[in-house]
Amino acid sequence: MVSALDNTRMVSAQYALKNLRSSDDGSQDAQSSSAASILSSYGLDSSSASLLSNQALSGLLDTLSAKGDTSGEANATGDSADVTSASFMSMLKKQLQDAAAAEGESGKAHDMLAALEAGTLTISDPTQGVSIAAWDVDNPDEAHTDSKTGKAIDVSGWSDFLDAHLERGADGTFVKKNGSYVDQTNDSNAYFGLIGSNYYYLSWPQAAAA
Repeated sequence: MVSALDNTRMVSAQYALKNLRSSDDGSQDAQSSSAASILSSYGLDSSSASLLSNQALSGLLDTLSAKGDTSGEANATGDSADVTSASFMSMLKKQLQDAAAAEGESGKAHDMLAALEAGTLTISDPTQGVSIAAWDVDNPDEAHTDSKTGKAIDVSGWSDFLDAHLERGADGTFVKKNGSYVDQTNDSNAYFGLIGSNYYYLSWPQAAAA
């Protein structure tokens, strides 16, 4: 059942998506700000320091505005890359390295990169029904690894998957701890965004308390 709050958000997301797509150079900043405001209302990070580009914002708003439409949610990812391949892991590491360099000395991308190198970063794509532990393609032990077998997960749209995994606060927005979302199924850190040209859900263990 869609609540009044969800319905308002869906209308807002559709409005922001229309603005984002139709913006010209003179109004781009204002429209991007509008889109960021909508994303913030969902508890999603829209900062320039995140891995989300304007293209990703548009795709994410597509997902939000199509909530309740399974076919629309599946199309938000489109034709998925082979997440179980070494070429995907190479692309993932390069993107995380670039994002970490943009962050400076610390940040979410640094944490995900460290988890990848430690073998504790998990990538999930519910639209393809697969989840897999990332591996470091530069590790000598993985030099001859072309692909690995992923774990089969339930096929679903992004809205259902995120609702099932991401912890929400009393105001309905997704909870963040130390800059990352919280996976309520295992209390790990989580991120949802573009890797290459497709959406993926990344999770990794929270740092142990000092």
